[in-house]
Amino acid sequence: MGQYSVPKEIRDLRPPGTMVKKQGNKYYAYQRSSTKVKVAQEDGTYKWKTLDKMGPCLGSITLENGFIPNAVSESEEAITVLDYGNYAFSKIHSSEVFQELDLLFRGKMAIKIYVAALITFNEGFTYMTDMSRKYSESAACMFYPGVSLEYESLANLYEYLGRHGKVVDQFEQRAINTSSHVVGIDGHVIACASEKNDLSEFGYKHSKLNAPQMNWICVHDLVKDKPLASQFINGSMPDKSSLKQLFNRFVFANTHFYVDRGFNTDDDKRLMSLEGSTYTVPMISGRNDYSDVYGKLKFDKRRWFIYDKNGYSSIIYYSEYPGEGKVRYIAFKDTTRESAERKMYCEKIKRGIKGYTEAGLNAAEKDFGLFLLETTEQSMAEEVFNGYKSRWGIETYYNYVDNVIDFNALYQQDYCKTQGIGFIVQIAGCIFSEMKKSLINQNETVRYVMDEFRGIKSVNEKGRWTLHNITKSRRSLAEKLQFQTGKVLW
Repeated sequence: MGQYSVPKEIRDLRPPGTMVKKQGNKYYAYQRSSTKVKVAQEDGTYKWKTLDKMGPCLGSITLENGFIPNAVSESEEAITVLDYGNYAFSKIHSSEVFQELDLLFRGKMAIKIYVAALITFNEGFTYMTDMSRKYSESAACMFYPGVSLEYESLANLYEYLGRHGKVVDQFEQRAINTSSHVVGIDGHVIACASEKNDLSEFGYKHSKLNAPQMNWICVHDLVKDKPLASQFINGSMPDKSSLKQLFNRFVFANTHFYVDRGFNTDDDKRLMSLEGSTYTVPMISGRNDYSDVYGKLKFDKRRWFIYDKNGYSSIIYYSEYPGEGKVRYIAFKDTTRESAERKMYCEKIKRGIKGYTEAGLNAAEKDFGLFLLETTEQSMAEEVFNGYKSRWGIETYYNYVDNVIDFNALYQQDYCKTQGIGFIVQIAGCIFSEMKKSLINQNETVRYVMDEFRGIKSVNEKGRWTLHNITKSRRSLAEKLQFQTGKVLW
């Protein structure tokens, strides 16, 4: 029996998503959910640990009869309160996402993918053992009745999405074709606590995560602020090697790529120049082209523009230097950032931090607020700078995925299921994008609206579902956003 108090032949009979406990001479199955937490180590570092939470008893297990569910009366099973407000509002304002899914997946499959993504958007990243419960406790079960999100059914969906990649590729290629063609590509690290996942390796964030990682590379429309495609790759593979996998799957024509310095390789730049496409990428210090431009660096104060976006304003000076063929090198000096970096350096001198001196300040002045970009775009310098700064959109998306959806760790072993989970999170990101678009002129954030409407419940009273818990502030917000809150629903 080894380390287990429950025999293997009993454990093999338990339903998926459950854990078995011995009580007296009998064995019982309990609902199980898992979560990832960071646990402090003695050396001050942290590591990811999976914690299992035991839920209610679902039944008993015997060798003779297998799993025997508890007898539960219909009245005890019935759910009489559903989460309504946030689900109804997000469903109304993400209809385009469902239509896009239905074009290729069609029917029940499109509905199932959309419902799983809708739950992910509203509840955050949800483990397979908990998805069915979230569905039955929300208005999603009334909007889309009969959707099976039990563990086995959901696992089959993720397996299908990961294994039958043709329709997923068609969906994502269509998104790329209908995009603004101003695209950001970047990788995002997801910790993986499973030791058996083929994608999970110790990578460049090992010291921070103290766990193996997978890299989730995403393609993002920087104008429409919308995810277009994604793929999990091996955690030890650097960004510069991952781009080839995307170009093997998709065609990018007449696209402008804004990418980080991790993609500044000859192979990546060649890929980003195919089919009439162009790129903008930061130069890398230590290389000959960087040293050449840096040595010639001089700003003419007559060449400037004002950058003013999202509450940040600055005068930007610029200078251009020709490269080979269509390549241009453009240096930018952000004066607001220059002042902030100078102030930070001076404060460190005052605090006596090692390595920060008056002599060092004079040497560092040239680098404060400096951007050196390589581009094949033929636009004006101001447009190149604005385009590169728009790359922050993909960082904002990753911040949403990491901190709002809470998709920052996985305990998953199967390659195909992992890819399927990534696709569902991507669709949840599409819902988030549509929600932001619907609120853009309302001076309200998606998080605030969802938190407010989350409190609006649907209650079954004598066979009729009616709205409850509509406070004055929620009613006022609903009226402002033209969100109908009629009394009787179904």
